[in-house]
Amino acid sequence: MLALLGAGTSAALAAERASVATAEAPPTVRRILMIQVSPRAAPALLAQEQAFVNTLKAMVPESVTFHSEYLELTMFDQEGSFEDELVTYLGAKYAHTALDLVAVSASNGLRFALRHRARLFPGVPIVFNSVDQQAAAELVLDQDVSGVWLSIDWAGTLEAARRLQPDIERVFVVTGASAVDKVWAAAARAQLGRLDQPMPVSYLENLSIDAVVERLATAPSRSVVLLGPFQADAAGRRFFGPDTAARFSAASRVPVYALTETIFGHGVVGGHLVSYERQGQRAAELAARMLRGERPPPVDQDTNVFKFDARQLRRWGLDAGRLPAGSTLLFDEPSLWQANRRYVVSAVVLLALQTWLIIVLLANRSQRLRAQQALAGQLRFERLMSDVLASHATLPTTDAHVDHALALIGADLDVDRIVLAEQDRKGRRIEVTHAWTRDGIQALPLSLGWRMFPWVSARVGAGHVAVVSSERPLPPEAEEDRRQMAAHGTQSLLAIPLIVEGALIGVLSCAAVRVEREWPDALIERLRLLAEVFASMLARRRAEAVARESEERLDQQRQELAHALRVNTLGELAASLAHEINQPLSAILMNARVVRTLLARGSAEPAAMREALNDIADDARRAADIIDRLRALSRKEHAPQHGLSLDALVDGVVDLLHEDFVRRGIAIRRTAGPGLSPLSGDPIQLEQIVLNLLVNAAEALDGVARGNREISIVTSHPAPKVVELAVRDTGVGGKSVDVERMFERFVTTKPGGLGMGLAISRSIAEAHGGRIYAKANTDRGLTVFVELPAEA
Repeated sequence: MLALLGAGTSAALAAERASVATAEAPPTVRRILMIQVSPRAAPALLAQEQAFVNTLKAMVPESVTFHSEYLELTMFDQEGSFEDELVTYLGAKYAHTALDLVAVSASNGLRFALRHRARLFPGVPIVFNSVDQQAAAELVLDQDVSGVWLSIDWAGTLEAARRLQPDIERVFVVTGASAVDKVWAAAARAQLGRLDQPMPVSYLENLSIDAVVERLATAPSRSVVLLGPFQADAAGRRFFGPDTAARFSAASRVPVYALTETIFGHGVVGGHLVSYERQGQRAAELAARMLRGERPPPVDQDTNVFKFDARQLRRWGLDAGRLPAGSTLLFDEPSLWQANRRYVVSAVVLLALQTWLIIVLLANRSQRLRAQQALAGQLRFERLMSDVLASHATLPTTDAHVDHALALIGADLDVDRIVLAEQDRKGRRIEVTHAWTRDGIQALPLSLGWRMFPWVSARVGAGHVAVVSSERPLPPEAEEDRRQMAAHGTQSLLAIPLIVEGALIGVLSCAAVRVEREWPDALIERLRLLAEVFASMLARRRAEAVARESEERLDQQRQELAHALRVNTLGELAASLAHEINQPLSAILMNARVVRTLLARGSAEPAAMREALNDIADDARRAADIIDRLRALSRKEHAPQHGLSLDALVDGVVDLLHEDFVRRGIAIRRTAGPGLSPLSGDPIQLEQIVLNLLVNAAEALDGVARGNREISIVTSHPAPKVVELAVRDTGVGGKSVDVERMFERFVTTKPGGLGMGLAISRSIAEAHGGRIYAKANTDRGLTVFVELPAEA
């Protein structure tokens, strides 16, 4: 393919063409002339042309217009009047078309473009593809000439043939007598001469086509044919690639492999073929770069693909499974047997089943009844399996489900004991988790040591089924197993290991006590499936138990950490709390001294004494309330309650911190929403949230001048069934705080802080079904919101 995008046929007409192009098309339109050097009917070249067009359109932002010419230059070897007339024709046809680039395929096309570039396309960049580098070795490429060299992979195709036919002893290389054919033959000699595992190669070149056909018809059986281009034979006759490929493949006694897509589908097996579609894509990528003003050098990228014809693989009896990785297999049409095999097999099976049923019915009616009973039992077992699988997949499997399933299985199989046991963590004993025993049969102990059954435990431990019956008795070395089975009255035993991720976690066993019985393979397979379900159930229970233990440990650690934070916060407030307690104690002391003085004077009046004693009682209650709140906040026990008042919880913490607020010079603005609904939860944990928020707000005000320190505490109903606490401070760090990360663990702005207070508060709020978040105030400071669900 030759795409011509340039300025015109001569330098003298350049200005005229530019003016005409400006008048005819907008400046953003790219004009492309595509000239194919081979017939348009070639499918591979059509794919190459389409790949070039589609790729270039996708990569170029401007609108692109394509013009196409098909010159069939391969039919003319000598320069002469035909070529002169062709150049005159192209020059006249595109004299007034402003073009931008020349894209050319094949060495003949590149020579044509370079030879007449000065006349037809002066100064226009050229992009080529499908050009053999050796065939174009004499050409001098300017900086604005780039493209994709052709990759001829004789060695890769031979390697693919060796994979399909490991017994190859000779290779026949077929090429024609044209100049292009000779270039490909030279490449074959160069590549095949450097093989790591060389083999004899016969080169069939410069021969007539009849001579080549004769040689291929007598080729040895352990040989292959590598078919290159055959554009002409020794008699000078010209040929079309697909025609010669079909003729050679039909005559050859051995498989014929190809190197290009142009002859694929015409009798050749396939090979590491030149992909003209990829050639077109790579050329379009270079063309897009050149249209942007770049001047990339020619590239030698891998544009070959492994492609094979399934029809030829079947013809020569070759195994498609031996194809190289990434190979494309085409024409894989099923044979008549493959297309109708299902119907034939179904018909045969149905006929055989019908015949068997007739024979059974005629032979013995009782045998038919037994077969029906067995089928009904199998159906019940399958239905049971379906129920167990469905319940295990959708709902937690309960002990009642498992016991019911074991009872149904025992009745269906006519066994006497079914035991589902789990191996302990040390692997020394098995603990019976579920069991079914027929009435009147001795039950097994709930715990058994593996050493009691050494042979069975060894089989099960290795992941094998242990079977004991009259046809498969215990081996002589299993004397201890035989003694234990006799002690428990077991005559036949089937033990199936429960495996999860390659590890043994338990065993499912069935035992016959009344009479010996056999364990058919079909039954064992069905019980294996059941064992997989039970193994999954035991594994899930183990995982749930571990998860519960982990969650309990995590919750315990969370509670201990929350308690430690409460105690630590109370310790930091020790001075203020001590002063808060000292006030009622000092009042008690003063009133007591007054009473003592009045009594010493003997002039005590009942009213004065009563007033002093009432003051003592009030102050004592106040001190006791403070101590009770401290004791509640410092204890570890948690007791969720109903009907809690958020206002009461908040006010209690505010009273506790009153002295600390006074000492710090903080003004408290308290607003309680009317008709606040009660809460359910742990009052200690909820008070800890309030305590953490108020302490943090107070510490945020340390950098603010006294008189401007203020904390607003608002409780409200932001939505139905939701109560909210908002703590707003006038601190200096509002807008600089990352409100998204401040509730994460170990995130703190306080020197020496652990960064766990707000994280604990968030976990408490979420555990109560609520949430906690913060927003920076518009003026200064921060507001933290706590939303909790109210009682219905």
